[in-house]
Amino acid sequence: MKLLSIFLLVNLCLGGCATNPISTTPYPLAYKQALKKFSGSAETPASVIDEFVDFLSKLGVEDTASRAAQLYAPTLHFSDALMLTSRRDKVVEHFAGLVQAGTGVEVEILQTLERDADVYLVWAMSAEFQPLRKTVTSDTIGITHLRFNSLGQVVLHQDFWDTGLGFYQHIPALGRVIKGINGRFAVEDSQE
Repeated sequence: MKLLSIFLLVNLCLGGCATNPISTTPYPLAYKQALKKFSGSAETPASVIDEFVDFLSKLGVEDTASRAAQLYAPTLHFSDALMLTSRRDKVVEHFAGLVQAGTGVEVEILQTLERDADVYLVWAMSAEFQPLRKTVTSDTIGITHLRFNSLGQVVLHQDFWDTGLGFYQHIPALGRVIKGINGRFAVEDSQE
C-alpha cells in the first residue's frame, strides 16, 4: 500500500511536466494525433537531417535558441518529456532557458534511422544542471522521432527518454522517492 501511495504521489507531481499547460491532452494521445496531423515530407535532404543533428549535438551553446527558431516550423508537435507544445515560440523559449540556466548538455548521436518521412535519432546525453544548490551530472539515453515539412523545418519532435533516471532522480526528496521505486523494480544482472 505504501508503494502504491508513493507511486501515485510521484505520478501526480510529474504529470504536469509532460503536458502542455494550456491543454489537458496526455502526451501519448497528443503524439498519436500529431502522427496523423503532421505527415512530414519523405523528400527530406540528408543536409537538413545533418543540420538538425548538429543542433542537437550542441544544445546549450549561445545560439541554441536562434537556431531552434530556424529549424522548427511555426506550428508543430514538440514533446521532450519535459514540455509539450504546438508553438515554435515556446520551443525557442524552452531552448533559451537551457542557455540562461547555464545547463551544460552534450548529446552524442549513436544512430540515425530513416524510413519514408520518419527520422529517428538514437542518442546518449550528458547534462549538467543545478536543481537546487549542488550541480549534478545526469547521463541518459533516448530516441527522438522527427518529421520535417517540405521547407526542411521540424514539424514533429517527440523524445522518448527516462526523465525519472535522467532528470528527476537528482531533485532532492523527489529523487529519493524515484530511486526507491526504481529499486523495487530492479532486475538482477545474470552473470554467466
